[in-house]
Amino acid sequence: MFLYAILNTSTAKNSLFCQKEGVTVKSEILSRLAYINDEERRIIEGEQKINKKLYSAFAKEFIINQHRLMQEDEQIALRRHTRFTDFPSHGHNYVEMTYVCSGEVTHVIKHREVKMHAGDVLLLNRHTQHSVRKTGEDDIAINVLLATDCFHSFASVLPASSPLSSFMAENIRSNGEAEYMLFSTDGVPPLENLFENLCYAMVGNDILSNEILKATVALILRHFAELPECMITAARHRSDAELLQARIEEYLRTEFRTATLTELAEKLGLSVPYLSKRVRELCGMTFSQLLQEERFEESIRLLETTDLPVGDIIIAVGYENTSFFHNQFKARYNCSPFKWRKSRTIK
Repeated sequence: MFLYAILNTSTAKNSLFCQKEGVTVKSEILSRLAYINDEERRIIEGEQKINKKLYSAFAKEFIINQHRLMQEDEQIALRRHTRFTDFPSHGHNYVEMTYVCSGEVTHVIKHREVKMHAGDVLLLNRHTQHSVRKTGEDDIAINVLLATDCFHSFASVLPASSPLSSFMAENIRSNGEAEYMLFSTDGVPPLENLFENLCYAMVGNDILSNEILKATVALILRHFAELPECMITAARHRSDAELLQARIEEYLRTEFRTATLTELAEKLGLSVPYLSKRVRELCGMTFSQLLQEERFEESIRLLETTDLPVGDIIIAVGYENTSFFHNQFKARYNCSPFKWRKSRTIK
């Protein structure tokens, strides 16, 4: 039965867990988790690196999309971390919880190495960019993918004073800061058993509902909230300058159709001259240049992925002057929008 964590915790550690150093999961489950999947086989046979298209549809930056890894209407999913190669710097549009079953896994967050050992748990909010060092055959970790709405549904089980509550608040903010929390389950049998349940969910024959998985994660978070000694560290990693740059970039990314420097200055509570100067310092371009970059990137996306007439695309990206758009497009890409679309269709 899946929820065998109810076994007597005074004997669970000895009866359920392999005693080999660096291993916290029952050996039978661990051996089944260690299988080499298709992606890892391609890496071993010479592909060398992660195929980003398996994880993300975004060409501009590597943001892993939950819809690539979850079934439709799924709010929680389990996935084993891909071994045998570096996993490049990326972000997520969901919350990720990583549990190391055996061996070691090293994450890099803002140039800082976070080395995890068997039994450690890393919780990353959706604003955090990170990479993962190459792991070997015995370095096994599972990722728990939590849709944002699902993660915030656990708020009711957490004490308001818990650092996890603050973590949730930062995660829900559209301009929230990158944040992670590192925990250890070592020597806490209830937590060890709950994570073994998740491992079993990946290799067992039971058909497990989202509700069972959510209940398990809720218990894990509650234990972390009530056992502060489990937390190894917690950190936010953006300076004021980085946070300002992120807010500028997010505004342009979401409001490029109507964006103005004056409106952004009002949103940020800054003067227009000061913000104009900071934009150049932080982003290396003027506000107008950044806005143009966003608009033309969107126009390329629409040309390649839709059948919208070029005139409609020009309006959709925020331009009213058709001649200006065509002249700028040709200067950038050495062809007209029509030829660009045709060349991509032929390919």
